[in-house]
Amino acid sequence: MPDHPLSTPADLDTLNERLAPLSFRAGWNKAEPSLWAEPRTRFVPAHWRWQDARAGLDTAGRLIDTELAERRNLFMVNPHPGNHYATLRTLVCAYQMILPGERARSHRHSPHALRFVLDVGAGSYTVVDGARIDMQPGDVLLTPGWGWHGHGNDGDRPGYWVDFLDVPTVHLLEPMFLEHWPAQYQAPEQTTRAHPYVFPWADTERLLAAAAPDPSGRHGRRVRLDSDAAIPTMALSMQRLPAGFAGRAWRTTANQIVCVKSGSGTAQVGERSFEWQPGDVFVVPSWHRYQLNARAEADLFVVSDEALQRKLHYLREEPTP
Repeated sequence: MPDHPLSTPADLDTLNERLAPLSFRAGWNKAEPSLWAEPRTRFVPAHWRWQDARAGLDTAGRLIDTELAERRNLFMVNPHPGNHYATLRTLVCAYQMILPGERARSHRHSPHALRFVLDVGAGSYTVVDGARIDMQPGDVLLTPGWGWHGHGNDGDRPGYWVDFLDVPTVHLLEPMFLEHWPAQYQAPEQTTRAHPYVFPWADTERLLAAAAPDPSGRHGRRVRLDSDAAIPTMALSMQRLPAGFAGRAWRTTANQIVCVKSGSGTAQVGERSFEWQPGDVFVVPSWHRYQLNARAEADLFVVSDEALQRKLHYLREEPTP
């Protein structure tokens, strides 16, 4: 019986050459390390201004309707080389707008989604699994994965919000499915705001007012929204920073997206410093030093992959100098 081609090499270079056509890569011949001492990411700190997004959406409202675009939105694409979609490694977010009289077609998909309402008048709503939920500024609305959902505006002015989805996580794991409602729009079976898929701002504001200051000195007052049963991959919280707040610096393996509801201040994220205002969004990639300061009392909505990392026992956080 002839010798096996892998049993005859007299040196490692020859062995490596014969392993390659068989789709083997020897551990002693890695192209690059597969393990490293601490987290590293290509995603960078970034900041998007609401005044820019609103101007772009208003122009898009003149140029494109929901027949041409299933959703009229502006994705916040992290500006690292080669990225064309994701906001952070596991998350994506987008500003969205719907005009008076419009309806966005109903569909469902594997990714979990939610929206934070920025500016709407009476008549803007979402329909999730047959429940019409009318939107109010500051609301958090959940769309669990594979739940039917669409939006509409029966009012007299545009509605604006920020969408958050775990689409990049689904891209990584690959269980992506999408289905469109057969008749385009799911008819509401009920109209309610007493629903587990909505966290009304009035309720969240009361909880914030009653919350004790966070003992870590990082968050001011913080309220966690109990969304885990519906959205198991994302953690949601609201922070209230008093005027003059100077937060302690820290870092976490969790990727964080921060949307400003009210107030103004600065965020130091890694080597970048951002001046934020109402409606702005900024991101804190994994393991970047992060510090908040507020000039005026501020409320911040935070979406992160902390829930997923905690389930997988990956989560780590620590104070930094």
